[in-house]
Amino acid sequence: MTFFIILIAVFLAMNVGANNTAAEMEAAYRTGVRTKKEALTLIAIFVILGAIIFGLPVLKTLSEGIVPIRTFKSCFYIVFVVMAVSAAYDFVSSIFKVSIPTTYAIVSSIAAVGIYYDTMAAERYVDILVWWFLSPIIAFGIAFIIGKTLNLKAVTDFHRLKEEGKVKAILGAMLSFSGCYVAFAGGANGVGKAMAPVVAVGFIDTRWGILIAGVGIAAGALIFGKAALETDEREMGEIGFVRAIFIELICATALLVASIKGIPLSVSVTVTASLTGLGCADLGIKQSLKKHHIIRNLVMWLIVPFTSAWLTYFLLHFLKVILK
Repeated sequence: MTFFIILIAVFLAMNVGANNTAAEMEAAYRTGVRTKKEALTLIAIFVILGAIIFGLPVLKTLSEGIVPIRTFKSCFYIVFVVMAVSAAYDFVSSIFKVSIPTTYAIVSSIAAVGIYYDTMAAERYVDILVWWFLSPIIAFGIAFIIGKTLNLKAVTDFHRLKEEGKVKAILGAMLSFSGCYVAFAGGANGVGKAMAPVVAVGFIDTRWGILIAGVGIAAGALIFGKAALETDEREMGEIGFVRAIFIELICATALLVASIKGIPLSVSVTVTASLTGLGCADLGIKQSLKKHHIIRNLVMWLIVPFTSAWLTYFLLHFLKVILK
């Protein structure tokens, strides 16, 4: 049983890695700075480093900060329910090619466990909700300012200068750095999302949980990340060297600060908010809303926590009834 649960956790970690690949290295790949192989290799390396160095706070939040460990250990099927709900949202996201913030699903599922057993640390969950509300707004605002400062004309003019070998080499190095920074921060923030229930129930200790999750996220990027680099709809690779660097720095910094504070954030939400802010600066709000499908994304961001919590609550009650 322990091996089976850890295997599911590794599968979830691989999905985290696959889903984050485009946000981490699409810009470097599409601009020709890195080949696909180089981009995926760098992601794998820096994801593992981020997980090992800064992965603990988020893991502790999700394994014991929202719901105490004793709750996970009180019923053997709790860990199955949380991981099944998480896997279901990953499956829907992959099959239907819908951008679902699976972070919201995982965290809300764990919170629903606390609500069901009346052991949730409400204050900590409220902290997370505040971060979820404010971080995309701040990312949007900073990206909008950058978009207005580095407007399309300035970017076009700079494009000619970029063709000079030395300037292009410097910008390429900076773009590689910013992509590695996102991968590092994504690894730090993603560990707990995959491994928290397994650690909480005691099937694996914290150190091994962090390492296995980090390797799982890296493996997901290496195995399934190739398609994401080609097909991502957020257009990170189409906004130019300089602005891509700024956007990646914004997203990575938000993720890393959140990781240090033990707050799980969604990479896709942060990136989408930043790109929408940039789009609004370039095209105006009306055109950007159409281009970035922001209404659809907002609806998804709002309904995923509620549906995940409801599904978890229902499954816990159902299993309690049938296993009496």
